[in-house]
Amino acid sequence: MRWIDYRKTLTPRYGIIWRDIGACYLLLATGVTAVALVQRSLGGSAATAVAVPVVLWTGYWLHALFLFGHEAAHAHLAPRRRANDRLADWLVWLFFGSTTANYRHTHMTHHSRLGSHRDTETTYQLCLSVANLLKGMTGLRVLEVLLRKARLAHRTAPRRKSSKRPSARRHGPGRRPSRAVAGALASLRSVVLHAGILTLLVAGGSLPAALAWSLGAGAIFPLCAMTRTIVEHRRLDAPCSVDFTVVEHGPVNRLFGSDPLSRSFGAAGFNKHLLHHWDPAISYTRFGEMERFLARTPLATEIEASRIGYGAALKRLLWEAWRG
Repeated sequence: MRWIDYRKTLTPRYGIIWRDIGACYLLLATGVTAVALVQRSLGGSAATAVAVPVVLWTGYWLHALFLFGHEAAHAHLAPRRRANDRLADWLVWLFFGSTTANYRHTHMTHHSRLGSHRDTETTYQLCLSVANLLKGMTGLRVLEVLLRKARLAHRTAPRRKSSKRPSARRHGPGRRPSRAVAGALASLRSVVLHAGILTLLVAGGSLPAALAWSLGAGAIFPLCAMTRTIVEHRRLDAPCSVDFTVVEHGPVNRLFGSDPLSRSFGAAGFNKHLLHHWDPAISYTRFGEMERFLARTPLATEIEASRIGYGAALKRLLWEAWRG
C-alpha cells in the first residue's frame, strides 16, 4: 500500500487526546491541592517545603497542556474545525492568552519555512546559554516572541482599500472579530483565569500553593517551552557564536523516545516531532502506525539517524553553549 492511501486510514483518536488533556488538568490540580492539604494539616513550613517541587510540577504540566494547542491548530481535537477551535480556545488556550486561529496563522509558515529566515518560530536560533535560560525563566523570551509575532502580523495583514460606503460584510452582526481583537480578548481571559486561581488559593489560606502556581506558570512553563523548542530544532554542533538571524540555520527535526518522561515533556506527539513535520495532517495518536509504515520504506535510514533522547540532546546543546 502507498503512503498516500494508508494515511487516509490514520484518523485522530479523539478519546486518547481528551484523555491526555484530562490527565494534564488532573496532575495540575494534584500539585496545588497537595500544597494546600499539607498546609492545613502540617502548617506553613511543611507546605513551603512541598511547594518547591510543586513549582516544577506545575510548570511542567502547564507546558504539557500547552502542546495540545498545537494539536488543535492542526484540527485534531474534534471532527469539525469550528468545534475543534472552540474547545481548544476554552480548554487549552484559556491558560495561555491566545487562540487556535491566531496560533494557526503563524504556525503554518513554520512548517513551510523551517530553518529559514522566514520561519515564524525561531527560538531554536538561541543556544542554551545561561543568559538565554534566564530569559526563559524571567519571561523576557516570551516578550520577545510576542513582539516578533506582532510585527509579523502587522507586516502580513492585508491592506483594505478605503470605501465611502460601509460594508455589511465588515460590520455585520455575524462578523468574527479580527485576530488582534481575538488575541486581546484571549489574553484578558487568561489574566482573569490565573488571577482567579491565585485568589482562590490565597483565600483558602494557602499562600505557598499560590506562589507555587505563579512561579510554575511564570518561570518554569516558559523555560520548558523554550528548552523543548531548542532541543527539537537546533543543530547539536551549533556554537553560540553563530548568529542565525544572519546565517540561515537550516531545517532540523528529531525523533525522541517513547518512555513516560519523553511522552510528557514532548506531550501531544512532540516527542515524535520528525513525523509531524513530514505529515502535519496526522494526529500524534497515530504516530505509532505512521512510524511502523515508514520504517519499511527508504525513509527508515533517516528515521534511525534522527533518533536521540531528550537527555542526550540537551547534554550536547549545553556543552556547545558552555564552549561558547
